[in-house]
Amino acid sequence: MPETQIIIDGKKLSYEGLFDAKDLYTVIDQLMAQHTFDKDEFLNSEHVYQDSKQLEMELRPYKKFSDYVKGEIKIMITATDLKKVEIEKKGVKRKLYNGKVTVTFYSYLITDYEGSWEMKPFYYLVRMLIDKFIYKGYITEAKNQLITVTDEVYDEIRSYLNMHRYMK
Repeated sequence: MPETQIIIDGKKLSYEGLFDAKDLYTVIDQLMAQHTFDKDEFLNSEHVYQDSKQLEMELRPYKKFSDYVKGEIKIMITATDLKKVEIEKKGVKRKLYNGKVTVTFYSYLITDYEGSWEMKPFYYLVRMLIDKFIYKGYITEAKNQLITVTDEVYDEIRSYLNMHRYMK
């Protein structure tokens, strides 16, 4: 069984105002591709009510640093009280959503994700010793890279959403 270390636990970003859901997804997708993360979408749902909508999305991009270490970023996006709004800026009409958006980030570092060191208790002990003394620098480097990418995605989403504050 792989060992999962929680690196970032519930870093939240809240926003209320205008935004484009497709563009938000594109921003995240491009950043993950730029950092060579593979895309994995766990949840993408839309709830339609009489006067508003609610969107829920859970993305889990991951990157295999080696055959032993894998990093995963869990991005949960919840948009509530969404209403379609049409705005005109410089003669161009755009349809956007107006509502509340919450983006939550979790980052995990998973070692021995294939479970190859879990066959016998002796192997488990050897794996613990190797993790503690031999792979320590490598695992620390992977953690730092995962933190850097998560913070960059957080900052980019925050910048993207704040850009829409001035579109009115």
